[in-house]
Amino acid sequence: MIKKALCVGNALYPEAALKNPGNDATDLASKLGALGFLCKLITNATFRGMEDALKEFASELSDAEVALFFFAGHGMQISGDNYLTAIDTDFHSETHAKYSSLPLNKVIDLLDRGNNATSIIVLDACRNNPYERRWRGGEYLGLAPVYAPKGTIIAYATSPGQIASDGSNKNGAFTSALLNHIDQQNLTIEDLFKRVRNTLSAMTSGKQTSWEHTSLMGDFLFNPSVLTDEFIAEYSSQAKADANFHVAGSLLGKIIGDLRSHNWYTQNPAVSSLASVEWANCKKDDLFVVGRNLYQAACGDSADAKAFLTYLSLKLGALEKEIAFHILNGMLYEIYFDSADRFRDIKKVDHMEKVFALEGDERFRLSFQFIQQSLRPYYKQLFYIPGTESPVVVDVVVAFNTENELEVQRIVYESQDVFYANDGVTLVNNYGFTSSQMDELSATEYETKLAFQMAIPRNRLIITFSDSRANDQNLFVPYSAKVQLLTS
Repeated sequence: MIKKALCVGNALYPEAALKNPGNDATDLASKLGALGFLCKLITNATFRGMEDALKEFASELSDAEVALFFFAGHGMQISGDNYLTAIDTDFHSETHAKYSSLPLNKVIDLLDRGNNATSIIVLDACRNNPYERRWRGGEYLGLAPVYAPKGTIIAYATSPGQIASDGSNKNGAFTSALLNHIDQQNLTIEDLFKRVRNTLSAMTSGKQTSWEHTSLMGDFLFNPSVLTDEFIAEYSSQAKADANFHVAGSLLGKIIGDLRSHNWYTQNPAVSSLASVEWANCKKDDLFVVGRNLYQAACGDSADAKAFLTYLSLKLGALEKEIAFHILNGMLYEIYFDSADRFRDIKKVDHMEKVFALEGDERFRLSFQFIQQSLRPYYKQLFYIPGTESPVVVDVVVAFNTENELEVQRIVYESQDVFYANDGVTLVNNYGFTSSQMDELSATEYETKLAFQMAIPRNRLIITFSDSRANDQNLFVPYSAKVQLLTS
């Protein structure tokens, strides 16, 4: 994931210098760099310097998935609009100040026009601004609430119309709280700012309350968990493209060969032979590939392989932790990647539920971290990321046709229609299927089918029908339709 940030900290204002903004921007830029952001830092910037830095930043968002803008310094509202001031802003009048400061709306607009799906704007700019008091007697101190376009979150150091002090320590109170929490693992950005708010309130004895306005459509985590080095989960290219993987002269090698046979009379004894394997002598590549082929054999309807998956928790739990780790990694990998190590357009979900039943079991946590890392380049193509255990909410739009049959017309995920005809380009709603091209399914049958199509464990999928009658009668669904995320 490509993440880019611009951090601005202005402190050297004439007559109203601040202590902390330079530290705030510098320290946050350092944190963001450690979290994988490509970050540019400017401090004590002139109006022209801010304009140029923002223009350059916006020009670099063509390949970014996440864009973050941070400003610490004096901010002000004039006639309901917010402005971020430079060290050479002309404060003699509101008009002069407005045209020598950076409009917040310009920042929002430029980030919204980029290719990035997520825009994050963080403003520690609600400090007590003496220039504003000169003009209006203080009735409009602080920043005003603004509109956040889709995919944007705007975080303020304090509530709209309120002000915050510069702070007595190295950092402002808000930025200090943010720095304390931003690198906590597996914390969504919304939960991050809730923790920041609680810490900030405690630090200021309840005098300062941070605030956010968000139109985010999906989850963003600054620091998703990564696989620890407890076990080494690096496999050879031959194991990942396992069509050409061979193990000669070992029982496990024979088992792998037999599992590949597509012959139940060969596969079933191979599964039984696993009980005779001396696991301690096996290499991690061999274990990984046997996991892949066990899952493949189950999908091919081998009875013994399916039984192995049915009792997967017991089977893996009886093995040494590292042995189970590599076998389960192979099973998870097989769901998403084919024998040439290509990401599957259609995931192998036949027995996904049995494997995903291990989600949340601490014994197998590292395997779900492994598959998360393996899938990271493909996150935009996935409805569900293994191991997150987060629900996926889908709105299914249904309507009665001329024959009074209830048809599924649209499937909406995070405001995007993801229901396509078999060509993968035309939305079902624009295609015009005939009755002969429809499957008739109960609501329960359709929910199960949709979970499979979206590669989501059934217990993680929440479906809302646009017409509640869909829960009580059969649905007509184009049998050749696809459910997919388009990323370009």
